[in-house]
Amino acid sequence: MGSIKYWLVAFVFSTTLLYSQNKYTVEGSIGIISPFNSSSGLTGSIQVNRSLNENLQLFLNTIYGQWDKYNIYYMPEFYSSEFQHNGPYKTYSEDDHTLFTINLGTRFFLHENKIINLFFDAQIGVSQLSYNQYDLYEIEYPTGEVILVPDLSSAVEVNETLFAFGFGPLFERKINSSFSLYLSAKLNTMLNAGDTELLSKRGTYFLVSAGFTHTI
Repeated sequence: MGSIKYWLVAFVFSTTLLYSQNKYTVEGSIGIISPFNSSSGLTGSIQVNRSLNENLQLFLNTIYGQWDKYNIYYMPEFYSSEFQHNGPYKTYSEDDHTLFTINLGTRFFLHENKIINLFFDAQIGVSQLSYNQYDLYEIEYPTGEVILVPDLSSAVEVNETLFAFGFGPLFERKINSSFSLYLSAKLNTMLNAGDTELLSKRGTYFLVSAGFTHTI
């Protein structure tokens, strides 16, 4: 919690420093987060944009998200004439995920027509990821079926600070000169999120969100 409070203070302080004579916009959104191999969850975000010119913006945002299980897929170890299964089986080794992230990014204007404006966002940032992690143990049935289940008594609370980047399109619908609605989709990756791969299934997620933009 201490690091989250620090990032919130840093976010407010940074937006204050950025404020100058150029036009600014603020955004708010809610969305669905879908990490690879995990259950989906919900997110909320706020963002401040600074226009450098008609085609380029800089932004600073903060995102909070929650989802539940990280799933593991495996093949059963034993088969018998009474029980045969093509697999794979599914279990989970983590749950109760909470994500807090602060990102700096760039928004590029791509296309405009009478209905929507199309942009492309790219961002980098720092994420605080917390979750419960469990050991797995085997259960063997008389049929010869062996399954893995989480040992809930082995729960360990894990907190990770991770570097992250993301990118994706944004579709904007202007309502008037100072207010618009948008729909965005981003692919995000947190580097070295709990395993040895640079880009991992556990650290990669899709984020689809809908929100509003207001010109200050």
